[in-house]
Amino acid sequence: MIFLKRLWIRAIRFNTWTLVFATTSLVLFSSIFMNHVEPEAFPSSFDGLWWTMTTLATVGYGDIYPTTVIGKIFAMLLYVVGIGIMTLLIGKVIDFLIMRKRLREEGKLQIKDSKHIILVGWSKKAQITLQEILEASEEMIIVIIDETLEKTPILHERVKFVKGDPASEHCLLQANVLECSKVFIFSPESAASSREADGSTVLTALSIEGIGSKHKINIYTICEIQDAKHVQSFRNANVEEFITPNDTAGHLAARTILFSGASEVIRQLTSNKGYDLYIIDKKPVWGTYADAKAYLSSHGATLLSDGTDFSIMKRLDDVIPEEAKLFIVCDEDTYKNIHSK
Repeated sequence: MIFLKRLWIRAIRFNTWTLVFATTSLVLFSSIFMNHVEPEAFPSSFDGLWWTMTTLATVGYGDIYPTTVIGKIFAMLLYVVGIGIMTLLIGKVIDFLIMRKRLREEGKLQIKDSKHIILVGWSKKAQITLQEILEASEEMIIVIIDETLEKTPILHERVKFVKGDPASEHCLLQANVLECSKVFIFSPESAASSREADGSTVLTALSIEGIGSKHKINIYTICEIQDAKHVQSFRNANVEEFITPNDTAGHLAARTILFSGASEVIRQLTSNKGYDLYIIDKKPVWGTYADAKAYLSSHGATLLSDGTDFSIMKRLDDVIPEEAKLFIVCDEDTYKNIHSK
């Protein structure tokens, strides 16, 4: 009894790979052994494997069973030793899954996804952005980077979390910034002034640019800026796009005062409800912007611009460049119909 107790304690201390090797060896040995000592009850090694697995899993169908004394003695030993080892292995696997789940929630795992979106800094605006992306896309993976959160702010199969300083190379590489689609850096809400907030944001942007330069790739970065006076600093950091929420809110307020209903139009264009803003590539049959406009109108979409160039509406006879990115306004079904053709 003392021997069995000591053996059990030692088995508990085995690492996972030792248990996997021991369990696999026991299963294979038992399958071959039962076929060898009882060829009539176990015509093949597979029959031995079937009996061994149902025994270790404590299912015990009873369709195959040993009939000789040697077979029955071995079966009794397998009950005592085999089921114990299998239980330990299952326990180790469960512990591993629980630990991995905890590490994922705490933001300590390496992100292996690609073409994902990285959101830097958690806030109410980040939460709204996250929900919009999840509702607009059924495939997009989103990675949140934040150093103040203790664990992931939202449990979702397509949302992952990295805890750490977003300006550090280690943290950015953990979020797999080299293979991401875009990075959006939110302005920190805890900053005492707009200068401090924008300084923190541009530091993160410079870190991302530094990693991109080091690995000779371009990382598409979008930043939220508190003060429009700091825009040049972000241009110097090679930021592709930037948003000035304070100025935007002021401009929206002015347009709403001057043109009733403007706020609802802009709200729809900045959410996934109703008509939305989409980007499409040039189709081979389109020679000029006029061709694109006519085709899109016939399908229920409105041509808006070529990237940031809204002047194309005055240049409809111009030839569309092959690399053009055309912005259109339509509903989701219309976009899918146009995109699929």
